[in-house]
This record gives sequence, structure tokens and C-alpha cells, in this order.
Amino acid sequence: MGKAIQRMCDVTATGGRLYSFINALLQAGIPCREQACRGNTFHFCCYARQQAEIESLAARYHVTLQCNPCETWREILHRYRFRFGIPLGFLLSLGLLFYCSNIVLEIEIQGSEAASEAEIIAVLEECGVERGSWIPSIPFAQCEHKLRAAVEELAWVGMRHTGNRLVVEVMERTLEPEMQQTQHPSNIRSAYDGVIISVSIYRGQLMRLVGDAVQKGELLVSGISTDETGQLVTRHAMGSIIGQYQISETFTCTYAQSVRSPTGDTHTVQYLDLFAQHFPLGRRENPYDDSIRTTSCRFFSFLGQTIPIGIYTETYHEYRTKEIMLTEEEVQQQLQEQVERYESNFLQDVTIIDKKNTVLSSENGVEWTITYTLQGEIGVQQEIFLQD
Repeated sequence: MGKAIQRMCDVTATGGRLYSFINALLQAGIPCREQACRGNTFHFCCYARQQAEIESLAARYHVTLQCNPCETWREILHRYRFRFGIPLGFLLSLGLLFYCSNIVLEIEIQGSEAASEAEIIAVLEECGVERGSWIPSIPFAQCEHKLRAAVEELAWVGMRHTGNRLVVEVMERTLEPEMQQTQHPSNIRSAYDGVIISVSIYRGQLMRLVGDAVQKGELLVSGISTDETGQLVTRHAMGSIIGQYQISETFTCTYAQSVRSPTGDTHTVQYLDLFAQHFPLGRRENPYDDSIRTTSCRFFSFLGQTIPIGIYTETYHEYRTKEIMLTEEEVQQQLQEQVERYESNFLQDVTIIDKKNTVLSSENGVEWTITYTLQGEIGVQQEIFLQD
């Protein structure tokens, strides 16, 4: 049997000629471990097979010994041989450690600026990759290809995992500035019926003058001309044609409307989030017929580190839809808001010269038809298609 597993004794020596006894131990070559000497007491550990020799030396120097055998691993294992929970807990701990190391507990996206992280996570979920997924079964190459195809801002995608953290590294495309294709021959035609206010021609032949009334689709600047030899030459017409024109837009609002609004009542359902698996803590039913659900998760921490165990909370906010009748003033206010949204979204690049409102009222609601007199760009490019 090797020395590493030999039986040891814990010895305490007191009284007599103690220091002569200590010197005798050294001269006899008896190894003493964990020595501690305080006052008239000497404590040490030695091999049990040397106990008889130590007792003989102690009797010679009138030293009192107290020997206690040290417990060995064999004795410890023998004493706990029927404690099946210890090996079972050890095996369960190993299994839990293995499981936690092979499931996705966190998805981290690196390098995304123009691309939306929510969009990337949505594409990953379509591939079956989400929190709680089994890492060895994730098709990394397939997910990378689908991300590049689904998110146009991405030029390169790389996926890797460190423990239970899935890292998605992306590189976005360098967007080229939009450049006008000057190589294609084209004309400039009118987009509206109106009157030309001013012209600025950079390339092409002007077909109408300032002050002329033009119709929608009429040729304003031609990209076809004749050179000195009489040959037809096509080019890309370029210029700015500012005109004054009219458009009409209709806005409606009814007196009877359905309004969906929150009631202020909420219902909370909690789950135990255990390694990305949710176990309900109480009833799970949603008591509301119409609601909006919000979720949150609060993980526990141990020794300053976040652990994958926490409380997952679902909160249902009740909504109700009711029929209301608007007053005349409220209808007018809603129509005015519609007009303001339209003008801020679609007429921000033109000048509003005038607008006339035609009101049509009925028992169901009110209709506004607004005729705008505008001043702005009326010329649009139209490509010239040449036959062989």
C-alpha cells in the first residue's frame, strides 16, 4: 500500500522532558507533520505504524501521549456507503452542468447598426434558434445563410457560442450613394395639368416655355435631337420644371365610431424560469376577452453573478371596445388632424398657394374635399425605348 493512503495518527504530547522527546523524534527519523508547539504541549501527525516507537520514546522522557487515529477516505466512504443521495446528487449536478452548457440562455448580436436586432432575432426564431435551444442541433451555416438572405443590410454573418451564450457577429454592407443613371436616354414629361412658372435646363431640348399651360403627360424636355449631319441623337434629358397645378384630396369622418381603449385593469401570471423552461406558479388563464400582453424576466444572482434561474412574468392589460357618438366639434377636429397629417407627409416639398374646402354633411358623418393650388416640380423622367 502506498504512503499516500497509509493510516495516520493525530498525537498530542505534554509534560515530562518534552523538548528532549522532540529531539529524540528527529534523531530517530520519525516524520512529524503539521507540527505545532505551544507552552508545554506539542502536537503533530505521524504514521500509525510508528505509534509503538513513539510511545517507547515518550516513556523514556516521561511524556504523556494522547493518540487519535485520523479518519481515512476508505473509512469515510464506508460510513456513507448507504447514503445514495450523495452520488445521486453528484450525478445530477454533472448532468445539470452539461445541460446548461449546451442550451442557449443568451443571444448577443455584435456589429449591428443599420440592421434591427429585433429583425435578426425574428429570423433566428424562424430557423428554430431561440432562448432554450439545444446548441449541438443548431445548423450554424444554414442560419448564417438565411440571415444574409433575409436582412439586406448584412454583408457577412458569423455565429459561435461561448458556453451557453450564442454570439451573432454581423458585418453590414457599405451602402453606395444613389447615383442617377445618365446613360439611359430619356424625356421629361409633365406629371400634372398646370402652368409652367420657371425652367432650368441642363441637357435636352425645351419644348414648352414659361407661362405655357401643359397637360399631364405632355413632353416638356426632349432627349432626342438632330446633330450637324442630320442624324438623330438621344440623350438623358436633365432639368427642373417648376409649375403651378391643382390636386384634390377627400377626408371623411363618421359620427359613430368604435374606440378601443385600456380599462386600467391588469392580470399577472408568473412562471419559474428554470434554464429557459417556464413552470407556472399558479393559474395561467387570461381572464380578459381583449388584452395586450407584456412580458419581463428577472433573474436571480449568486455571489454577484447572474444565474439562469428567475421569475418570468406575463402581464395582461385589459382593453374594451365601445361605440361612441362624436359631436360636431369633435368631427371637425378629427378632420383637421387628418388634413394636417396629409400636408406634413405629402406636401412638405411643395408650396401651398391656396386651398379650397368643399364640405358635404350627411346623417352618418362629414366629408371634406380640399382642392390645393400648389407650386413645385412637375417634370418627371420617362425613359426612351429605342427599337433596333
